[in-house]
Amino acid sequence: MRTIFTALLIFTGILSAGAQSPDSLYLLPRPQSAKLNSGRFVFAPQFTVGVQGPGSAKLTAAVNRFYIQLGKRTGVYFPQEFITAADNNAGAQLTVKFDRSVLPQIGIDESYSLNISPTKISLTASTDIGAMRGLETLYQLVAPSGTGYYCPAGEISDSPRFKWRGLMIDVARHFIPFEVLKRNIDAMSIVKINVLHLHLSDDEGFRVESKVYPKLQELGSNGYYYTQEQIKELMNYAHDRGIIIVPEFDLPGHSTSILAAYPFLASYPANYKPARRYKLDTIKKLNLMSVMKLISETPTPTIDPSKESTYTFFDGFFKEMSGLFPDPYLHIGADENNGVAWKQNPAIVAFMTAKGIKNTDELQAYFVKRLHDIAQKYNKRIIGWEEAFNPSIPQDVIVQKWKPAPAADTLVKSIIAHNSQVIISSGYYLDMYFPAYIHYLNDPVSANVSAADADKGILGGEAAIWSESVNGDNEEIRVWPRAAAIAERLWSAASVKDVDDMYRRLWMLDFELNDRAIEENTNYNKILARWVSDEDLTPVRTLANVYTQVKGYKRLMGAMLTPGAASPNLSSPLVNIADVVHADSETDWYFRQSVATYLDKHDDTYLQEIKSELQRWKNNKVRFNDLAANSPYLRQISDLSDRLSDAAGIALKALNGEGNKDDQLKQLQQMEKALHEVQLAILPELEALVTGKLKPVPAVYPLF
Repeated sequence: MRTIFTALLIFTGILSAGAQSPDSLYLLPRPQSAKLNSGRFVFAPQFTVGVQGPGSAKLTAAVNRFYIQLGKRTGVYFPQEFITAADNNAGAQLTVKFDRSVLPQIGIDESYSLNISPTKISLTASTDIGAMRGLETLYQLVAPSGTGYYCPAGEISDSPRFKWRGLMIDVARHFIPFEVLKRNIDAMSIVKINVLHLHLSDDEGFRVESKVYPKLQELGSNGYYYTQEQIKELMNYAHDRGIIIVPEFDLPGHSTSILAAYPFLASYPANYKPARRYKLDTIKKLNLMSVMKLISETPTPTIDPSKESTYTFFDGFFKEMSGLFPDPYLHIGADENNGVAWKQNPAIVAFMTAKGIKNTDELQAYFVKRLHDIAQKYNKRIIGWEEAFNPSIPQDVIVQKWKPAPAADTLVKSIIAHNSQVIISSGYYLDMYFPAYIHYLNDPVSANVSAADADKGILGGEAAIWSESVNGDNEEIRVWPRAAAIAERLWSAASVKDVDDMYRRLWMLDFELNDRAIEENTNYNKILARWVSDEDLTPVRTLANVYTQVKGYKRLMGAMLTPGAASPNLSSPLVNIADVVHADSETDWYFRQSVATYLDKHDDTYLQEIKSELQRWKNNKVRFNDLAANSPYLRQISDLSDRLSDAAGIALKALNGEGNKDDQLKQLQQMEKALHEVQLAILPELEALVTGKLKPVPAVYPLF
């Protein structure tokens, strides 16, 4: 599909086949400045690398990774076996020059410059991490020609727009295996993300070994946790790629797994075990309103902030974790605490009265301040979700904005006025399954926040993936490549916001991510293969490629509101079609470009290719049904195959001038309703082939 339509798009000029202008390059994130000159640098067997600067083990490792990967990409046998600091020849074809080696941290100089001529490539940077960022850009410039691989001649000057460019991975609800985290780090380095935020504890599980409080993993993890040796290895792995790691231990709410281990910390006595907070089977009339009432009125497992023993415990815990996670940030969560458990505890109410604390919001601020003071002892700066903000908290507490609320600008302004800093995650929740362009067009600095306030208070942003329906098998499918679109939003200039151009580069980058880092495509095919054993995957892949998940929290809420519905737990397989299909359909994007071009130009070449694709989709059900005869799961989703076939057939008839277009449009519109928690992504384009008019993509999607 990509090959056919990419060729057509290049032929008609929608995509550029050559590097005639900086806008035709496949760089993501897009650099701050790029200029192309005449000529190209061609990679040949004599290609060598020289590194000039003080010793830097991480840059040496990055240069060697680049060199080896470049050899794999080009197929050229290069002469250097292992590049060291002694390889500092200024006459090398690629020279990497830097002034100082630095530890990964927020606010370091990550700028770099690239100068490429037909005979020489020069990469210069103030720091070794800046040089590493430049190597990633250089690799993305490598392109094939009929006779070999080359980089276009030109000049690039680049630096990040925001200091904080993060990815938050929830490993508490579903445990994400260690090797998957390492692959995510590799992908992050490719797109210049510099913070890995690990959500390490929640009601469902506590995920890191503690030697000071070993019951945390013994009773709070169900056996799924990272050893301290693994954490040390992960820290080194991230630092070698210019990435810091921020651990999050969610307090005072979301703490069932901690209370299962040490119940004396709890605000009320109970038999705590790692599990979801809310028991929906207690609701007689299950609907959205009753669930929201349950959430707001039910006492939930919560740390007791009134006991000094609580702070003694967390002093010991923070001391241990600060040694394990050496980067200077510690996330304490502080989200979604309704305060009911505190209000119902007479001892806590008496404590509030004695301290002059008027309400539970002020009590949480007291708790945050106490944890802040403990963390300061161990040279840690506290981060909390937006519920942590209160005018009484210390100014150096960083607040992470996450709610997609209309009053978001007001809160951001209040935080900045308090002289605190903000990390923006609202609009970047990948588990809402919005297509990449929705996140891409969401700028961390809204129109109502002044440039001066933004410079003062907005550190940057974080993509986030919560793992209610995510595990080690599909995490990479859920995160990538959409996280790369957010990475560009956080690195590149605010004026870089052409959605079609972003997708043009994103799909190319996705190949690189899978080649060098992640197993998104491997896992996608692996899950599909389980449905059909060793049979030909083509009919199943054809089907899955044109479906996407329902958007927002419809799926999560649907599971909550459906009596008897199976809710995912740690042992759930997560191999249904809604667990595997992409939030963005690459097939649909290319098809949309083709339909748009055909409707604009009425080019017969496009018409014939569109008809050919429609015929392929229409006929797919024959082979799909053959496979379904021996596949229980394919039988369950055969209605999705029927829908694809019927929809493609309707569009074919419309293009052939057959049938009534009003009836055809109604039939297609009836197919917009989700089945099996997925939707047919190509429906808007099929409707356009009936009406002759392609509607713009939605600017927003509802949350529910």
